Amino acid sequence: MAFNIFRVDWILVDTIIIILLVLLLISVKIFKEAYRWRFSLSNEFLTRTTAKSLSFNLDRPSIYIKKWNLTKSKVIQEEISSKPSIFIIRTHRKQMLLKILTEGLSTYGFNVVNIWLKIKADKGKSKTIRDIERKIQQIIPSFLTIYNQDLHLLSQRYVVVNFDKKIIPYNFITKDSNSVKLILINPRLNLGNIKIMQTLETVSNPQFQLFIIFSERLNPFFKNRNSNKKILSNKTLKNSNKFKYHTIQKAKSTFKYYETVLLSIIIKNIDKISKLDKKE
Repeated sequence: MAFNIFRVDWILVDTIIIILLVLLLISVKIFKEAYRWRFSLSNEFLTRTTAKSLSFNLDRPSIYIKKWNLTKSKVIQEEISSKPSIFIIRTHRKQMLLKILTEGLSTYGFNVVNIWLKIKADKGKSKTIRDIERKIQQIIPSFLTIYNQDLHLLSQRYVVVNFDKKIIPYNFITKDSNSVKLILINPRLNLGNIKIMQTLETVSNPQFQLFIIFSERLNPFFKNRNSNKKILSNKTLKNSNKFKYHTIQKAKSTFKYYETVLLSIIIKNIDKISKLDKKE
């Protein structure tokens, strides 16, 4: 039977070709996005210690450490007291941005501990801020104790970096004389978080500071206007010496293509601590 080219449904064929091309373009976009950064360390002079769980989860099934890793430089062997330890704490899924910041900070000479903290919802009752704080306040001291028993890898002075929209109650940090700074990246400034921020910056710890970094835009279409507006309208935050914030111009909430700018701001801000200590 001869093939009749005029009986082919060319509209259907064109539709299938267009759909396949669209799927190909989407696949290429996803591939470029996923593999834009290396999944392993690109700096061969860095080492990373990783484990899925820790022995000091302290019998708290509702709040536990799902995963952690310590990243440090093999080359830079400064006294651990000269640079504070950095704890990056997250409660959400893996973020490539945090890997980039970790590698950059470690390359600069900081010892960086990444902690993935899981908080399960309690059945039958809601968690209070005080309850969450009580359950997580032993995590950082436990890390410092374990690593410094024999290895002396971490400085007792530390900085906490958080990239969650929801601000975990970090009031325990302000009570610790070894804590020097809390850095929040693009937090969601609702009424509850503003109250937590007010509590954090009104503390007796003389060296502690709350530092927030915002992106200018939430997405390609809308600016992040509420962040500056809510801070500037709050007299407690506006007039406090323990509170500072910075907005990265043109950056979106993911900080895509602005990772280096974000890293430089964090390093510059943390470096001020070491310079002040040397003067003293």
